[in-house]
Amino acid sequence: MTVPRPRPTKVSYDYPLGGLDPFDLDEPRTQHLYDVGGWSRAWVAGEPWQQECRAVHDALPVGYKALSLLEKLAVVVNGVVLREWPETSHSADGLRRLVDYSQRSVVRRETWMFPYRLVRQAGGGTSGFDSYEDAIATAVRPRPQPATVLVCRVLAHRQAH
Repeated sequence: MTVPRPRPTKVSYDYPLGGLDPFDLDEPRTQHLYDVGGWSRAWVAGEPWQQECRAVHDALPVGYKALSLLEKLAVVVNGVVLREWPETSHSADGLRRLVDYSQRSVVRRETWMFPYRLVRQAGGGTSGFDSYEDAIATAVRPRPQPATVLVCRVLAHRQAH
């Protein structure tokens, strides 16, 4: 069985300019990207521009949409892992505090409260997981319809106002 490469992603936010396709397979280094109800471009983890907070706020509609900073860990097409990347040392402590709180409370855990996420390239179908192992196991399960998914670690999340 031949596994196709992912189609080019419909990027909603052309930020950073010249950035990578979120489902790029060729960059050997771990990448980060934003999910704002649509994809930003990806960039190599640790590149200095990601510190430019003002540029992010100018490029992305952070005032009225949920914003997640994601670390790309795997691309899976039709149940086949095409590429994996290692987690970086970037901290997700703020998110972990929210997750810990949600686990101790009676509040139902929303997808954004999980430290790992599966996101479909075509949009929709986001699922949350407590471990990378659980996320990748779900990504490789056979599906009735072909699917291209990204397995990510959530570094930060901000709910919409």
